[in-house]
Amino acid sequence: MLFIPENELERALVRAVKEPHAVPDFYRLLLSSDLLVLGSVEGHENDTEVFNAAPGSNIRLVTGQKDGGQYLPIFSSLARMQEYVKQQSNYLSVNGRALLDLTRGAPIILNPASEYGKELTPDQVKQLLDGPGGKLRALSKGERPPALVDMLTALFAGRPEIETAWMLEVNLTDNPAQAHPLVSIETTSATQAAAQRDWSSLMEAIQAAAEQSVPGLMFDVQRFDRGSLGVAHLSQAEPFYRRAAADPAVN
Repeated sequence: MLFIPENELERALVRAVKEPHAVPDFYRLLLSSDLLVLGSVEGHENDTEVFNAAPGSNIRLVTGQKDGGQYLPIFSSLARMQEYVKQQSNYLSVNGRALLDLTRGAPIILNPASEYGKELTPDQVKQLLDGPGGKLRALSKGERPPALVDMLTALFAGRPEIETAWMLEVNLTDNPAQAHPLVSIETTSATQAAAQRDWSSLMEAIQAAAEQSVPGLMFDVQRFDRGSLGVAHLSQAEPFYRRAAADPAVN
């Protein structure tokens, strides 16, 4: 069945499959968006109106079977769920972070019957919720890839929503050759909707600029907030970009 994105999460999912630099934005939206899951809350099995489950509620979720094991199917929209379930079924809408936290330890498959989906192991879910256990360190001025710094600095200068940017090195393995830059960007936007639009536009701009200026260079991008990956490292790190009236860039 043709996959037509229904929302920003699904658009981010498609971009992440096609553009590796868009993967962090997909994961951010996965945690912040409302997801659908088959199941019901005890006492609300027949409800058709929106309700909030009380703390301690007994939630029954429907699992699926794959390769002899169980997994939890979750969905990014009603259309994706209807591709998987052909009969009328009870389902819940739950914030992504809350759902993954509730079901820690369970393998997850997003959109199991769709062209675009994602399988998450229990370890990957833990990394999403708690931050990856890989090694992080701030890159000094002399260690930052010059072409990447120049490309990003020029791009950020024309983006008034970008306040500060740092560059870390991340390595999720024990192989030093697998280390690559992680760019952490602090932004300001008037509203949450504007922030989402600005970030999506920024990811597209970075992807286009990278293809032209640093083709083949692997790097990740994340939005910086006070609970994000690498905060402890950034507190001691010099940003490579900082917006200011007289001196917008620090290289």
